[in-house]
Amino acid sequence: MKIGILTSGNDMLALFSFLQRYDHEYHVWYDDTFLFWWDKPVELVMERVTQGIRFLQEKGVDTILVPPIIELKIRNEKLFPGVTFLPLFESYVKENCFTYSLVGKLGFFGDLFDLEEWQKQLTILAKDYVLSDHQREIKKFHVPFAWRGREVRNWKYLLDTCSWSMPLLHHMVKQDLRYFKDAKVDTIIPCNYSYFLVQKAIEKARYTNMRFYGLSILENIFTKIVETKQNWIYSVNVYHTGHGKFLSREKKLQRMLSRWNTINVAYNAL
Repeated sequence: MKIGILTSGNDMLALFSFLQRYDHEYHVWYDDTFLFWWDKPVELVMERVTQGIRFLQEKGVDTILVPPIIELKIRNEKLFPGVTFLPLFESYVKENCFTYSLVGKLGFFGDLFDLEEWQKQLTILAKDYVLSDHQREIKKFHVPFAWRGREVRNWKYLLDTCSWSMPLLHHMVKQDLRYFKDAKVDTIIPCNYSYFLVQKAIEKARYTNMRFYGLSILENIFTKIVETKQNWIYSVNVYHTGHGKFLSREKKLQRMLSRWNTINVAYNAL
């Protein structure tokens, strides 16, 4: 299966922690000209997304994996008709965050772009959700879901350079998640795949009765979607719009993409 991936930042590092285990032909459009879409205006981000989707269509990909908030925006607003998108994050939210919520109070954390769009897109997604029998029996369950959002603008600068156990990163994660404890949120939802890089810090910092679903859940969803579509050939082509220095200095990412140097990864400047 030919899978296209749109990325701008270090979310590719989190995704390929499990994607590299599955035999597909990956085409990655990496926008390092406008590095970190998440602190850019919505109009600019969608302009770059449109350019990336058109490029991947020319490569003949079967489906495209886009960042979480963009995936929901495309789904809810019916953008790009005729293009198939991998419903990875939609399934993550519906099958886990909604289904196992204890009282219907959900928290999300992300950057500027995420907070501008996230509550709107999640609210639309939740309209089709039917409460389970157990959730109906809970008198304090919020219908519709109650949302709490937290801006975590500084995380993106440390995710690929700091260990999850470093005191600075751990303290920052813990202080940001404290907001959800005060709001009595039962489930927290990351707005960006890159936040899964510090899932150990999140697990350690989260409070009792606050649920968080990590990379293993994303991997299970991915395998369910594409389980019958592996082509038994693994290859990675990365197309970067800028200088590509992040790709060249990130040794861990290079090892993941190349399956620990067992294949050659093609890096192409646009």
